[in-house]
Amino acid sequence: MKVSALVTGGAGGIGRAVAQRFLSQGTGVALVDVAMRELEEATHALASPLGAKVKPYQVDVREGQQVCGCVERVFSEFENLTFLVNCAGISTSSMIVDVAESEWDRVFAINTRGVFLFSREVARGMIKRKTTGGRIVNISSQASKIGELGNGVYSASKAAVNSLTQVMGLELAQHGIAVTAICPGYVDTEMMRKVFRERGPIEGMTPQQYEQRLLSNVPSGRMVKPDEIAALVSYLCSPEAELLTGVTVTIAGGKTLI
Repeated sequence: MKVSALVTGGAGGIGRAVAQRFLSQGTGVALVDVAMRELEEATHALASPLGAKVKPYQVDVREGQQVCGCVERVFSEFENLTFLVNCAGISTSSMIVDVAESEWDRVFAINTRGVFLFSREVARGMIKRKTTGGRIVNISSQASKIGELGNGVYSASKAAVNSLTQVMGLELAQHGIAVTAICPGYVDTEMMRKVFRERGPIEGMTPQQYEQRLLSNVPSGRMVKPDEIAALVSYLCSPEAELLTGVTVTIAGGKTLI
């Protein structure tokens, strides 16, 4: 039986790697992002050797009406929507004493409200359709478990995602929907390189010095690759992971151990 996935933040970074992994397995992908030009480019670049369908949807994950409309379309335009992967997210670099309320609200709206809105609407659709093997995977962060200097808003927003994952895991288990969160460490993406550029100066370092400092505290000595996260998503969406629900899985090269 063919299945499909909805991936938010799908135009780049982790989301794009996740989409490519699904497509390589013959799973259709509804690709969601707010940036239309990048979304169209990613859609054209992604290809499935098995001919799986991929289609772009421009959505601001903060806006409930847009999310509801998108999910409704995906259920009607794709066969058997079974997987939701919430990858959309942003980071901001600032000490807590310098954070403006508007910036706090913006980060939480995208990182936490967006996860809630998409998860709620997709779960409603799965329950209505009695979907078999439903999965919701939320991309959280190691920063949700170990507060990071100059990264307080992001850390708090991702900790909220972890809590939401626990609650959804409890509430949706009766409907056969498993909910998990992945907590990556430093991931080799443009978002991480932006962190090097912006947070390094906060600690009096160049971006290169800051990158070296961060990686010196990672036992494995390197960043996580987006493809490695995509592989973990694939496992969490597999039948073998049916009883993994309400939990977070850290993939950080040992960073959270020291």
